Amino acid sequence: MIICPNCSAKNPDKELYCYSCGVLLRVGSEGQTHMLNDETGTVIPKRRWGTARFDMDTLLVLSPRDQDFQPMRVKLTNEMVIGRAHGDFVPDVDLTIFQAYERGVSRQHVVLRRQNDTVILIDLKSANSTFLNGQRLVPD
Repeated sequence: MIICPNCSAKNPDKELYCYSCGVLLRVGSEGQTHMLNDETGTVIPKRRWGTARFDMDTLLVLSPRDQDFQPMRVKLTNEMVIGRAHGDFVPDVDLTIFQAYERGVSRQHVVLRRQNDTVILIDLKSANSTFLNGQRLVPD
């Protein structure tokens, strides 16, 4: 059992994120590494914002917390709406198979927008909010 440092909720040992608040439960090693320039051997400065870089071949892996579902792999485009299908509307990434309605996913819940090698997550005024690494996103 892992106790969330943010909200004190109890989570199964295998979880990466808190079921209650979404905060990251496991952190990698505490050591720090630096990337070196191959030609000069000098340290390449690390960007101070963001946690990942996304090139044009990056696949987005959506993995529900329940083990009943298989992860969904999605090719990341410049802009994609994530939500659930309703009537004639089908978002770019349809989470309906993950019981999206029952879990509070809006039809147009969030948009992922690529800017160079980064991705921005924007809450589209979803009814039940969106959390990223335990932080509630302010709706656009």
